Amino acid sequence: MDIHQIKKYWTNTDEELYTYKPSQLENPRLLQTTIDFLVNCGLPDSCAPGLSFDECNGTAIPTPNQVFNIDIDELNDYLMIGSNGSGDPVCIDLNNKNEIVYLNHDNDFERVYMNASVKQLTECIIRYKDFHASLNPRFENNTFFRRKFTDEEFSKVCNDFKSIDDKCLVENNCWKAELDYLLWERDNE
Repeated sequence: MDIHQIKKYWTNTDEELYTYKPSQLENPRLLQTTIDFLVNCGLPDSCAPGLSFDECNGTAIPTPNQVFNIDIDELNDYLMIGSNGSGDPVCIDLNNKNEIVYLNHDNDFERVYMNASVKQLTECIIRYKDFHASLNPRFENNTFFRRKFTDEEFSKVCNDFKSIDDKCLVENNCWKAELDYLLWERDNE
């Protein structure tokens, strides 16, 4: 997907996208591809699986230190663009080619890989949302039945994720945990 297709996808789902001003992205360690995506496309307000992205009203994207009013030197290498359902900061990792990670605040802000770029993060979110929406839509008000899917459907969504970002389904990474949880739910509830 290119930026225009991604933007159209969110517009068609009536999702508000938060974009950034170039002046908020004047960090010399931000890649031009990251800047272009955040300015020209943006991120959805909230989306599955429990992710939310906040509108940046400040002069620059804040670090987790600024958001949480703490002082941990290592956290100055991250720019916080949102949070996950556990309240962990979702960040751009300035030391690792602008990879998108979340920092597990319950485990000393342990870095957990999400995607290689903000664009790939958005593509994975869209694929996850589409997969979730495809699960027995006639039972849309019954979460239990929505979790039923075949092994073939699961294999396809995993392959789709790998084609978006080949690292995102490595053990202990965010999307691996999310998809494994869907599989566990299917088999145990």
